[in-house]
Amino acid sequence: DFIDEVSRESPAPGGGSIAALAGALGASLSSMVGNLTANKRGSDAVDKILNESAEECQQIKEALVNAIDEDTNAFNAYMSARRLPNKTAEEKKTREEAMQAGLKQAVMIPLNTAKQSFRAIEIAEVVAKNGNPNSITDVGVGAQSAYTGVLGGIYNVLINLKDIKDQKFVGEMKKTCSELKQKAQKKLDEVLSFVESKL
Repeated sequence: DFIDEVSRESPAPGGGSIAALAGALGASLSSMVGNLTANKRGSDAVDKILNESAEECQQIKEALVNAIDEDTNAFNAYMSARRLPNKTAEEKKTREEAMQAGLKQAVMIPLNTAKQSFRAIEIAEVVAKNGNPNSITDVGVGAQSAYTGVLGGIYNVLINLKDIKDQKFVGEMKKTCSELKQKAQKKLDEVLSFVESKL
């Protein structure tokens, strides 16, 4: 149903929701591999780290599943603000403030998606190195999916910054996104290189 809804002509759910879904799926795959490996015969040495990794991935998954709808809700809140009356000076001021607040909210949700998805890539590295080697490709797919969450989140931040008038806020967000993208690319490369070395 969700995929069908995305494919229709309504503008939301869109890329922000898909980014959150991709990140959630990425975290879920690392959780799966952690759970498949831990607490089995001979796994004592890696149980603690994999149990902790799987548990954190579950938390990331929950946060990102919530973000699927939060992204749509933030977009809808902004659109509602745009529809406010704007005939008098007072109405114009109220409308503008509501739109700016809506845009800032519409930035924070995908930024959190990007940050949570990056954390999922970091955990994927831990799981790849300690998990069952037979499931290594699942971790690779998970890391790549989580990277879509990072990039998709960043894209949605950047497009919403265009209409925000608070230049200090805009500058901080652009810097945060640039640094996050670089870190995520580097970590993804490390994870995928490790995965591919085991194939």
